[in-house]
Amino acid sequence: MQTLQLKRFYLYSFILLFIGFYIAYSQLYLGSLAIPIILFGISLFLLSLDKVMLIVVFFTPLSIKILFGNSGINIPDEPLMIIMLFLFIIKVFEQGFDKDFFQHPLTLAVTFNLFWILITTVTSSLPFVSFKFFLARFWCTVFGFFWGGLLFKDIKKIKQYLFAFGLGLSILVIYTTIRHAQTGFSDKKVWAMMNPFMDDHTVYGAVCSIVCTFSFVIFLYRNKATKFLDRLMAIYIGGLALIGVILSYSRAAWLSLVFVLGFYILLKLKIRFKSLVIALMIFLGVGLIFNGEIYQYLRFNKTTSGKSLQGDIKSISNVKTDESNVERLNRWESGWRMFKEKPYFGFGPGTYMFKYSPYQRAHEMTSISTTQGTMGGVHSEYFGPAVESGIVGFLSIILVFGTYLSTNMKTYYQSKNKEVKMLALSILLGLLTYFFHGLMNNFLDQDKAAIIFWGMMGMTVALSIHHKKELNEISK
Repeated sequence: MQTLQLKRFYLYSFILLFIGFYIAYSQLYLGSLAIPIILFGISLFLLSLDKVMLIVVFFTPLSIKILFGNSGINIPDEPLMIIMLFLFIIKVFEQGFDKDFFQHPLTLAVTFNLFWILITTVTSSLPFVSFKFFLARFWCTVFGFFWGGLLFKDIKKIKQYLFAFGLGLSILVIYTTIRHAQTGFSDKKVWAMMNPFMDDHTVYGAVCSIVCTFSFVIFLYRNKATKFLDRLMAIYIGGLALIGVILSYSRAAWLSLVFVLGFYILLKLKIRFKSLVIALMIFLGVGLIFNGEIYQYLRFNKTTSGKSLQGDIKSISNVKTDESNVERLNRWESGWRMFKEKPYFGFGPGTYMFKYSPYQRAHEMTSISTTQGTMGGVHSEYFGPAVESGIVGFLSIILVFGTYLSTNMKTYYQSKNKEVKMLALSILLGLLTYFFHGLMNNFLDQDKAAIIFWGMMGMTVALSIHHKKELNEISK
């Protein structure tokens, strides 16, 4: 019976993927969007929720945004995430809270972050925009973190989730690479090569960095319990993801891998979380003391991008001739003025792109600057919450980051279970690529990044709880 159910579900899934392609390229009447929703609804009755969850994760990198006026929804993943949001609420009411999970420090940090987004949605300068932002964040967090956290009680499910997402991404990498090859791997055209699945090359590079990192950790880690097929899957996914990173021409993605390699060396040297915090405080202190000199260096550095790999990397610090970096500074400077005006509650979640235009200055703008509110956000996963949700919003995302980092480091250092250590390391380094990326970009409002991000956060909690149970058993 199970085999028959699986065959049916795979059939529905491939039909669904075909429908998605057809809608994207033929602009089919939007009423037909009911078809994938109905098919997924049927699948809920055919399979257990954990299998439905994995198939949604697989299709996330391959989902296509369908626009309704100024709004849009990603098909097929977001409709099912909304359904699973309600199923989660029902489950909590029927079965109560899992105390170990819901009382974990990372769960509390994530919950507080969501709560503060809701509070600043109420105080928002554009309530409807903020409400849409909150809903999208809420259902992605419930799906990846809360549902995932409960699913990952069985730690075997962790690799299934990672591989499901990685396999979906590998199809996208093959598709993108073939299209990119037809242009001679042009760095000028790369931004459109992953359409209609992803908006541009930066989010593509960020997601490929995450997948590349956790895949290579699983492949290289010395763990006898890792099956040959798992290693084969890891090197296949990791190899394709690495190709995706290289050909994305995303300098932040390249540097994130270098950063993670350096952090891994620190882990091997047994550096402690407190030492990292102290080092970060010193780094920020030096930055504040010499901020004027640093700003002038950035403004007048003359290295340009696009000429070579070396030039591309050097141009990260160049904001005189590299327009993407000039524009990033323009966004940050505009955001800083906004933050000073509303430091406590901000302008509201998701409102930056609609509100920053009057805060620009003519001498800071570039040829790619806009006054129409149509060209993206603040380009920072940390500064964005400060502008949109005030100082508490900024501190809440820092709290999530710090708790994730300390929890994974503790699990990795202390666990005697090699499988747990391997998974903790893969999640720690994988998400670190994104937190590095977050210095220059923000993608958590996109399902492609949010599903793997919040899923790995849920894995962090599950591994921590598993580790605590190990310690309790040893002490008995």
